[in-house]
Amino acid sequence: MHQYSDSEIRNICKEKLEALEHWLRRLIDLTLTPVYGDIFTYEDEKGNRLIKTKISNSVEERLKKEPTRYSRKIDAILLDDAIDIICNPELFKNHFNAPFKNAFPDGRNVTRTFLKRLTDPRNRLAHANPISTRQAEQVVCYTNDVIDSIKEFYRVENMQVEFNVPLIIKVIDSFGNTYYRENIAKATSGEILIDHSNDSNYYLRPSDILSIEIEVDPSFDESDYTIEWRGVSEEMKNSKKISLKLENRHVGQQFSLTCYITSKEDWHRIRGELDDVLMYQIKVLPPV
Repeated sequence: MHQYSDSEIRNICKEKLEALEHWLRRLIDLTLTPVYGDIFTYEDEKGNRLIKTKISNSVEERLKKEPTRYSRKIDAILLDDAIDIICNPELFKNHFNAPFKNAFPDGRNVTRTFLKRLTDPRNRLAHANPISTRQAEQVVCYTNDVIDSIKEFYRVENMQVEFNVPLIIKVIDSFGNTYYRENIAKATSGEILIDHSNDSNYYLRPSDILSIEIEVDPSFDESDYTIEWRGVSEEMKNSKKISLKLENRHVGQQFSLTCYITSKEDWHRIRGELDDVLMYQIKVLPPV
């Protein structure tokens, strides 16, 4: 850490903690929602809540305060909330022991202890307060260990699915939207579709900029697959993020950008040629 400036260390730690929060939220959502539905309101037959009322109320308050920032309830939980949910004794025993086994083989108490050590530097960074070199080292080490453990869990899980292929798990667009795969429309043949062509909030015109960024399941190494965008310049077509300045030739009722993910295997999930496809559609109006 000594080779980095203070601002570089802070940026590295912020990125690591943001990545950790994303992975914890994703793990909670993908693990609990299929079992319990809305985890923030779920109660068992005795009236016991799955998630503490304090956490659920805080989530509701954040959603009301910043409705454009959070597209889902799970996106509004903080690191402290995620740790409390994961380290709930019953939830950890029934759902979260396996994802953390590689990082913390000694179980829930150790998992909670190490994760809680990240909350102070996280809060300090969020409020522009200094963190120590030791805290920065802990942030980098602990976040890497946890994320790697979750990735390994998903890698093993993926081996049990019908098609173990790299999939797009998140999409971000220049309108400020973040889409997660589980909430994106899916075609019967396996493609995912984001269609704003009939929503006037998303109409663009020539000279406007449209940007889209994808995230592919990180349990797959980037060397395991290729990315190909159709309809963009050569230098961007194999990138995770593309930015397109619209022209007159793009004008139309339904303008589409399509991203193809293809693994290095000699078999593929979609039509024997591709493993995932994202279609993103908007309307491009004539110039004024």
